[in-house]
Amino acid sequence: MAESARAVALAALADRWDRGCPIASPSDRERLVDVGLRRWHSFHRRHPGIRQSSPEARIRDLVRGLVEAVEPDPRLVGALVKDNECVAAAIAAAAASSPRAP
Repeated sequence: MAESARAVALAALADRWDRGCPIASPSDRERLVDVGLRRWHSFHRRHPGIRQSSPEARIRDLVRGLVEAVEPDPRLVGALVKDNECVAAAIAAAAASSPRAP
């Protein structure tokens, strides 16, 4: 049986943390995954006019959602946006490779 997207994403963020990504800390990991998967799966509902979305557009949207949900002042993220992009890519890969739970 395939692992859930949540389990895959949590493992991916643990790996990112081990490689030095400060955004994927153990204290925030579950929140990042929950926010990220919810944002990923709600893309088409939030953007009803887009029938075919590129993976890059969805990851940019996911980064925006993670920054808005986690950062106290999203305008001040600056260079840390690269770490958010890394986390978003890991969550997107997990969501795309795992069947969605009912």
